[in-house]
Amino acid sequence: METVFRSWRLLKRSFAVLMSDKELMWLPVISGLFCLCATVIIGGIGLLLVLPIGIIPTEPAQQKMLAKQMTPFLFLLYVVTYNIAAYFNVALVSIALDRLAGGHASLTDGLQTAWDRKWSIFQWALLAATVGMLLQTLERRLDFLGRMVAGITGVVWTLASFFVVPLLAAQNIEPAEALSKSAQIYRKAWGEQAVSAFSFAAIVFVFAQPALLLPPLAVFYGRTQILASIAIAITYFLLLAVAASAARGVLLAALYRYATTGEVSSGFHLDDVRRHPAAEEL
Repeated sequence: METVFRSWRLLKRSFAVLMSDKELMWLPVISGLFCLCATVIIGGIGLLLVLPIGIIPTEPAQQKMLAKQMTPFLFLLYVVTYNIAAYFNVALVSIALDRLAGGHASLTDGLQTAWDRKWSIFQWALLAATVGMLLQTLERRLDFLGRMVAGITGVVWTLASFFVVPLLAAQNIEPAEALSKSAQIYRKAWGEQAVSAFSFAAIVFVFAQPALLLPPLAVFYGRTQILASIAIAITYFLLLAVAASAARGVLLAALYRYATTGEVSSGFHLDDVRRHPAAEEL
């Protein structure tokens, strides 16, 4: 329960900091639009190339063959979307790091930092996409024990890579070095707090639940109300996703800053970010 309470406090403080710098929310919006465009383009081209015109696979064997043929396009989509998401996350976290330290970095400054790191970001996206595809393949093809091992490996990978984006934002280093340093920071200083940061996604999910009730309730009022409730629910989900993504970037910046400098960022409380003495700057 303490982890849940800490997650709630971190979430509130991250949103409070975000509300003082609302322009940070533009970065998740732009990232989402680019990812959507990439999905439509790459997915559409893949389906046009591998799916015969006028034929919709309905048999399990046909669907399995389609999935196999689409694998290269799915991998390309993974790389592209990972790259886009990481690029704008690096931009967001670099701005947050500067502002939490009392600076006045702008969106242009954050995007310039991401551009300066573009090759490192691309290499990280390629590595992350490869690991993600391998883990998914293992989970599909192995038995129960194999899937359990793959699942544990996925959790370890997620935890080890927790601070990669802040490291890429703060230092011009290679992805392998960033991953190694991220694992060191997590192990030395941030085990419990990182779990709190992960669980704040569950809290955001709880906040999303009221919107799910709108369409069912609107059924009793008519078609127009149903369509309006669906539009409201979708808008609410999108705004919540944007705000949560930006707040998570602020949280990552605050945790990374304390872990590497020992300084508590403005808007955060020492009790929420402290577990062990801060790690030495890596």
